[in-house]
Amino acid sequence: MVKKEETVVTLSLEDKELQAKDVLLLLERHESECNIRYEAINEKLASQSETLKTLDMRMWGIAALIIASFLAEKLL
Repeated sequence: MVKKEETVVTLSLEDKELQAKDVLLLLERHESECNIRYEAINEKLASQSETLKTLDMRMWGIAALIIASFLAEKLL
């Protein structure tokens, strides 16, 4: 396994001599941070999907109870 050497690059608007390799390092760091964020977002969405399925089933159950109570009232 090759160990990648990490270089810290700072960027300022006054920096006119920014090299392409510096920009590449900044973009790689930004991309890795975004990937971490996207993974966290996807995990949250997956857990919320399960919660929404449960709520959906409860809502259908309540709708069935409302209809059943209406029909029971009409029959009696």
